[in-house]
Amino acid sequence: MALAPATRDKLISVGTARVAAALARHGLRRQSLSGLRPLSPFQDAMAGAAATAIDACPPGGVLTMEGSVTSAPVALLVRRKVAGIVSNSSLRNAADIARTGLPAWQRLSGPPAKPLPIEARDVLFGDRAGLLVIPASLADQVAEEAAEAMAYEEFVAEQVDSGGGVYGLHIPSGEHARRAFAAWRRIRGR
Repeated sequence: MALAPATRDKLISVGTARVAAALARHGLRRQSLSGLRPLSPFQDAMAGAAATAIDACPPGGVLTMEGSVTSAPVALLVRRKVAGIVSNSSLRNAADIARTGLPAWQRLSGPPAKPLPIEARDVLFGDRAGLLVIPASLADQVAEEAAEAMAYEEFVAEQVDSGGGVYGLHIPSGEHARRAFAAWRRIRGR
């Protein structure tokens, strides 16, 4: 099952910190894939449903690879329009992958790693700050919550920039803050 384009766009626009916070509100505090590094510090963000085989990786999906030093079939993945690659070991053809602009994360050489804690269809989301696993059943909800948190942060920043105080705004729990935020959203068309 492919990730909805609206969900993908929301995830990419909000970043890993907000997505991790949304996951934590659902009791999922260890969703980061530690030890994996982006192939390039300048690569684009990536979001897509995980697939463990090239044949099962749809356009917009993320190919996950296990095993010792691996090589990804770059031309085929680009032709299939995959969102990216996540490898539990070093990518032998990392330079080729980087040249295509395809986002990729790899585990640099070291002791054998445990298998990646990813289920088929889980959503993998990564940017320059990290790589997260989002359960497929929560992807839409987590993306929406993270986008809502970002909108609220923008609202608070505007209030402070215009000379307003922060009292009651740092936590959107008061009735006044809720009404002011709702009015701000109507004005901004959000």
